[in-house]
Amino acid sequence: MKQENFDFDKAVLERSNEVPIVVDYWSPTCGPCLFLGPILEKLESQSGGTWELIKINTMEHNDLAYAHGIHSIPHVKMFSKGKLVSEFVGALPEGTLVKWLDEFIPTEAKELLNEIRQRLNTEDKATALADLRTFVGEHPEIPMARLVLASEIVFDNPIEARELVTPVKQGDLLWDAAENVRMLAELTTYEDTTGSEAGKQIALASAALKSDDYEAAMEALLAAVEADKAFAKELPRRGCIALFRMFGAQHPLTIKFRRRFEMALY
Repeated sequence: MKQENFDFDKAVLERSNEVPIVVDYWSPTCGPCLFLGPILEKLESQSGGTWELIKINTMEHNDLAYAHGIHSIPHVKMFSKGKLVSEFVGALPEGTLVKWLDEFIPTEAKELLNEIRQRLNTEDKATALADLRTFVGEHPEIPMARLVLASEIVFDNPIEARELVTPVKQGDLLWDAAENVRMLAELTTYEDTTGSEAGKQIALASAALKSDDYEAAMEALLAAVEADKAFAKELPRRGCIALFRMFGAQHPLTIKFRRRFEMALY
C-alpha cells in the first residue's frame, strides 16, 4: 500500500526522539529487498518496542531516495534523537542483522559515547579525547568506542591505533572501518628507503598527515600514484582510498581530488 502524504521528518526524525527508527529503503522488484524485509519485520516484532521499522518503497518515493543518497537497495538506516546513527547497503543475513542492532541501538552508554564524539569536533577536543580514553577503558564491550579512538589518534599514535582495532575480525560489522584505520596507520608509519619519486611523495604525505594538513597529504599521494601507482604494494592508491573514506563522499577534498585520482589510475 502506498504511503500517501508520508512525512519523513515527522515519521522518522521526530519519532526517533522517542524510540530508535530503522528505515528500510526497498522496492518490490528488488530480490535482495524481498529477502531482507521479512527478517527486519521479524526482528522488530521480537524487539519489545526497543526500536521501530519504517519501510520506504523507493519506486513510490524516489524523491526521498534521491534526497537521502540512496543509490542501491536495499539500503537500511538507523536514526536516533533525530540523527543518523548507522547504515548499511545490501541484504545481511539474520545473524549479522542482530549484531548490527545490538551494536547501534542506543543505550545510556552509547548515548554518552555519541556526546563525546560530538565534542571531538569542537574546541573542547582535548578534553573529549581524554573522556573517550576513559570511556574505552570502562566499556570494553563497545567496539565502536575503540574504533572512534583509533580513528582520532591514528596519525599521532598509529601503533596504538592499530592495537585498538586488532580485536575487529573479518566479517565483523566494523571490519571495513577497522581496515581503514590499519591502512592509515601503515601510511603514517611509512619510511622511504628507496629514494624513488613515489617513495619521496609518500614520505611527504606521511609528514603532512601528522601535521593535519590533509590537502597537502592528498597532493603528495596523488603525485605518488602518478609516479608509480604499483609502488609499495600500491600504497599510494590504497592511501588515497583510505583518506577518501575518512573524509566522506561529500567532503570538499574528496570532490576536489577524486577525479584526478581516477585519471591517475588509467
